[in-house]
Amino acid sequence: MAGTDERATPRIVRFGVWLTLMNSWVLFEEIVVDRKGLWKYMPYYRVAQFCPWDMAAMVFTAWVVWRAFRP
Repeated sequence: MAGTDERATPRIVRFGVWLTLMNSWVLFEEIVVDRKGLWKYMPYYRVAQFCPWDMAAMVFTAWVVWRAFRP
């Protein structure tokens, strides 16, 4: 196809990598942060609810995936 970069990673692969990294964040949150009580030292953290820490993890992992798969 004219005008496309054949080396570009498909979006579904990028989304799958992002989703895997987000799953890793959720597991870290449940296993380490919640069980060890580290949430007491994290401002604005809400146990078992969506919070700014989750949003920051989503943005950070999206940025990492975007940087890693740039053509």
